[in-house]
Amino acid sequence: MNTTVLHRTPLVGVILLTLACVSCFDRTEEITVDPDGTTTIVAEFKGDESGFRPPVALPSEPEWTILRREIDSSDTGSIKMELEAELVVPYGTPLPGTYARPDAVDRDVNLQFPTEVRYWTEGKRTFYEFKRTYVARKYDCYHYAEKVAWDQELENRVLEKGIFEVSEEDRAKYLDQFGAAFGYVHWRLLWETLGALIRKGDIAASTGTDIETWAASYIESVVTPVRMLGIAGKDDDSIGEELDRLKEELHHQFARYFSSVVGPDRAEAQRSYTELFQMVTLDYDVTEALGSHDFGVGLNLPGKVIETNGHIDPEEPATVQWYFEGEDLHDKDIRLYALSVVES
Repeated sequence: MNTTVLHRTPLVGVILLTLACVSCFDRTEEITVDPDGTTTIVAEFKGDESGFRPPVALPSEPEWTILRREIDSSDTGSIKMELEAELVVPYGTPLPGTYARPDAVDRDVNLQFPTEVRYWTEGKRTFYEFKRTYVARKYDCYHYAEKVAWDQELENRVLEKGIFEVSEEDRAKYLDQFGAAFGYVHWRLLWETLGALIRKGDIAASTGTDIETWAASYIESVVTPVRMLGIAGKDDDSIGEELDRLKEELHHQFARYFSSVVGPDRAEAQRSYTELFQMVTLDYDVTEALGSHDFGVGLNLPGKVIETNGHIDPEEPATVQWYFEGEDLHDKDIRLYALSVVES
């Protein structure tokens, strides 16, 4: 029985982070605005191979020109990848607000960053303005149970000794709180879906309440400390697979129960449920995956930057830099702004 991972990492990290297969991932953009307003974006991504897989969208052809794609498997057990892509946008053409393809089913739930570049002339001065907003990702609502009902001292003891070396009482409490956190995430996915169905008029509010109540009881009967310990006792490579099985088991039973409640004559309601639950789950998965991403944005404007909320190098008055982490997007927007002037 492998205990190394459980001693090194909090079990919540093993359980919740494994859901989205997150890994360290660097994403940078160099944005250059020419005097005529043409904007060139060069985006670069570096990280483990898992970071290049869905659900997080990255630039793709034909919209983007792929400049470089490299794979390095020299490190044992780890595949590193790099991707570099370029997009040239004439002035007046909308700038991209997401990397998701126009026809992608997950376009609306992927990372959104509406961007605007404009310029205007006042007398002998021309101003160039850059605006971008990274739209907040819903986070706290899914992790409420983890944040509110968390015994930090217990976690510290388990981290210090290991899950199989603490007392039986501590181990039981620890597994119980992690099971509660895992179960709450998936109950909340269902809750969000049912709320959307109620707003659409596909089901009555009372029906939603009945399903939510059943789901809470069902999760409690399935996501038990014994089940979670069995998963935690697997080898490192199997933990994610076991968690995926448990997740799919929950989601399958949610769908079955929903179908039994609305009945066979409500095909449209069942179709809506399937589509909405998929979107809610994708939205959550994208947020979890983005949590391990590091963002860097460099902006080059004509003239001299006179206003910005970014970092300015005194030796490069036309360049602005912004740096933030994916976790910074949890429940709040991140806005980038810069204004430059060219004197004629």
